[in-house]
Amino acid sequence: MLNRITNFAVSAVLVLTLGLISASAATKTVTIRVEGMKCAKCSGAVAKALKATEGVEDAQVSSEKGEAVIKYDDQKLTETKLREVINGTGFKAVEEKGN
Repeated sequence: MLNRITNFAVSAVLVLTLGLISASAATKTVTIRVEGMKCAKCSGAVAKALKATEGVEDAQVSSEKGEAVIKYDDQKLTETKLREVINGTGFKAVEEKGN
């Protein structure tokens, strides 16, 4: 009986661990250059649009650096979609050479 309980506990821990590993594997972070932002209000508008997008976990946008650092679920979103969201705010998501 103790052996069955031990086997069950070990199995449960393995299932939970594998679930956490696969869930975290779906999270990506990307930095996208954004042209046209001049102030905090500009970067706030871009951040608000990104954060309202399903699959975006976090977005830090800086008008000083001219970039958006976005943490997102790559099973729900693509980098192309993130660029479309940024472009939809009136600013330009810059395609980096080599992408």
